[in-house]
Amino acid sequence: MTSRQIKRLISRILIVVAIIIAVERLYNSKSEFHVKAEDASYYGFVEAKLETRLKIKDFEYLYNVLEENYPFFEVNKRQYGIDWLGNKRKYKRLIRNTKTDAEFYEAMEKILGDLHNGHVNILNGEEFKQLYKSYYMSLSQYDDSRHLAWYDALSSPYVMYRYQFDGDLDSIKLYDESVLETKILIEDELAYMKVKQMASGKVAEEDFYKIKSFIKEVEDYEKLIIDIRGNGGGSNDYWQNIIKLLANKPLRVEYYSFFKSGHRDSLNPFRVENVTTIKNLDEKTLEKLPEEIKTNFAFYKTYPIYINPWTVNHNPSDFINFKGKIYLLVDKDVFSASESFASFAKDSGFATLVGEPTGGNRVFEDIPIMFLPKSKFAIRYSRELGINQDGTINMETKTIPHILVDPTPNEDFNKDECIQAVIRDGGN
Repeated sequence: MTSRQIKRLISRILIVVAIIIAVERLYNSKSEFHVKAEDASYYGFVEAKLETRLKIKDFEYLYNVLEENYPFFEVNKRQYGIDWLGNKRKYKRLIRNTKTDAEFYEAMEKILGDLHNGHVNILNGEEFKQLYKSYYMSLSQYDDSRHLAWYDALSSPYVMYRYQFDGDLDSIKLYDESVLETKILIEDELAYMKVKQMASGKVAEEDFYKIKSFIKEVEDYEKLIIDIRGNGGGSNDYWQNIIKLLANKPLRVEYYSFFKSGHRDSLNPFRVENVTTIKNLDEKTLEKLPEEIKTNFAFYKTYPIYINPWTVNHNPSDFINFKGKIYLLVDKDVFSASESFASFAKDSGFATLVGEPTGGNRVFEDIPIMFLPKSKFAIRYSRELGINQDGTINMETKTIPHILVDPTPNEDFNKDECIQAVIRDGGN
């Protein structure tokens, strides 16, 4: 090869390299590979100037945990057309482009947001502190090991430093305002009760007596509305106590939940006790379930919800004999513990549901909380797939109301379509 030919070859190679670099830069400049972020203090954590390689290691760690345990990848594909596991290279590129810990946080928010699940997120400072207080309140209230598995993530000195938190519970406010509102909409006919959040602890205890007093006051009314629109969940005890006050007989519904192969080590803090291998599930029951249950899940567990109203009123003079019809107002923001209320209320016949399909994701086991080993950010993630009574996936089909109407709340109940649907309803 002559020197001229060598020069031509080198020139062509350089041109190709230049084109590749230009194309790569153009591709990398796409908005989907970049995030914008405020200062770290805006999110409630400290900036530690994490190296890119450590950010990638944290993502790989999280990816593996979700791949092993997360139950809704196929649901996400069907509903949103997103192959989360298949987007691994895309997500790593997004992370590589982050320059600060705050941008890394935003990138992880974006990545986990692709799963469209309110139980999957990276915690900001306020969320971390609220979960911390809820955890310690639970230990104090129940004097047992409920949520004890959260200890590592919430009490690690490295995680607490990341979130600049010294453990002062008095500085944390769980509820911005009262979660309960009661009023009479139509005298002697229609009573109304709004529950904004399924509170726990002292708030729940105080609300129980407020609700009891209100129901006693309206026990001769024809209709009672329980409005949980916008209620994102909380404690199951809150709504179960409402049913205990209103039900005129014991109610029972049994649900199935399925799990993948994770959390099976006896020392794993999130181990699900008393699960059964899916091979032992009744064949007729298995046939009614979505195909992915048979191929992607290894274990299942049944969860009977039994609510006995006769365990509440020990004093005969306190007995409540509400004979009217109960309506539960729901919307797409009804999620988690509130979803449990909605699905149980429908399946047990406790109430007539009015509004739009809920947000789903009824769970019985604790939501795992872990921290990323390098950045020390705390992460929540789902690992339980619940099944509706009709064999569909609760996260996918949600709970469908008996009466479908626009769920938008209106301060004037005469313009609130859900409340007006209740007024019009004359069914038994």
